[in-house]
Amino acid sequence: MTTRLRVGVPPEVWDHIFEIATHVPYTLVPEIFEKSALIGDDYNELCRPALKTAFATKRNLVLVCKQWWHLAIRYLYRAILINNPRKILSICSTLQNYANGMGAVPGAKPLGWWAERLDVVIRGAAADEERLVDVIMCLPNLAVVSLDIRERRSKDELILRYILNASRHAASSLRVLDWSMESSDPATLLIERQLVAELSRLCILRSRYMPWTDGFIPQSILSSLTTFAVKRMLITEGGIPGGSGLEDRQISLREVVIDMTYDDFESWSIFMGRYGIFLTSVHLTYCGNRYLVMIKQSCPNIRRLTLSVINFSCLTHDMLSLPPIEYLGLNTLGVYPTWMESESLFSALATLTDTLPTLRVVQLTNPVDVARLSTIHYYEMAVRALEKDLAQCAFRIEDHDGNLLLERLEAVGYNLTPSRNTETQNSGTDTGPRWGDAILYHQRIELLSLNAIRMRYGGI
Repeated sequence: MTTRLRVGVPPEVWDHIFEIATHVPYTLVPEIFEKSALIGDDYNELCRPALKTAFATKRNLVLVCKQWWHLAIRYLYRAILINNPRKILSICSTLQNYANGMGAVPGAKPLGWWAERLDVVIRGAAADEERLVDVIMCLPNLAVVSLDIRERRSKDELILRYILNASRHAASSLRVLDWSMESSDPATLLIERQLVAELSRLCILRSRYMPWTDGFIPQSILSSLTTFAVKRMLITEGGIPGGSGLEDRQISLREVVIDMTYDDFESWSIFMGRYGIFLTSVHLTYCGNRYLVMIKQSCPNIRRLTLSVINFSCLTHDMLSLPPIEYLGLNTLGVYPTWMESESLFSALATLTDTLPTLRVVQLTNPVDVARLSTIHYYEMAVRALEKDLAQCAFRIEDHDGNLLLERLEAVGYNLTPSRNTETQNSGTDTGPRWGDAILYHQRIELLSLNAIRMRYGGI
């Protein structure tokens, strides 16, 4: 009779296992920088459910045994998602208790010390939302903050100001700020400007309103800020394009996301007249011809351009008169339920083979667009276009994950799932992933049970 030898797994191996089991791609520094231009509502809609799933995994890890608690506790609140106002009080109490030494091992760092990301999603007024200030004060090392607080009453503005002021507690570590607030209150915007001016390491800033009415980004963040996205660009002071003397300053800004929802063309013209010379990448949402002309005139160093259009039939000849870029990202904001709409995509790509010799990569950045091409309605047309009409083009045609689109379609084949085909025929559209496969993989993967892991690898 043989005796099975149980060999303890080194703590660093368990640490690596925990890292993999709880990892959500493109949500923490530095991975999040790869999706800098996508940060916003659609990005949040995809990554937040994945963060919620990851938190459930972390909670299970720390409940297995005392040893696992010691190893996995630092992952528990690495990314904090507050999308239910009723949880604010309990999260606050937990963080404060650990900060005061209750429940923690003597000499160990409190839970909040390990937090790298905070997401807050609140609609309307919440009973305990003032405790958000206490939550933020327990998180000194935040690198990513996404605040989405909407449908507010005017009397709730004071809470927003308190939250902004509390965010200064993490000013030295904050790298990404997504401030998706609907507030246009002057006092609140003033505090936002004061906060941002103190974020010396800020790399990505997304704001609903242009914080600076004169159109100048503060010098204190110009040396670190690389990506700037704003929904409403309103410049009401000093509206003279150019002549700003910015050439003598250290400026890291290389990427701008222009949202044309409100069509603030005059203000964007002023902004691009000042900063366009530094930009190498521009993302246009609801693309328009005069904005493309503005980019060609103000961005001599642009190398990457991403166009978000209602559908691919918007890619007219005038729209395809592009600057000498090397990378072109394309995605749709609506749906294209007809065969002709998807054919417009490949007609546009054929045009670019003759008109844009500098182009090296065309990427479909929205996985929904890629998923549709693999359905029975579009598959054969897409493969034929890629194999014949575009076979000799000088640029790569990629999917949202950087793979060759033709190889992906040939590997996947068209979707023959009856239920999905029925849905497609009934609705005229295909249901598919909303963003990168990596996050979706994290959401649907079934991890081995924790007990099974322990039985396989032995105790600690």
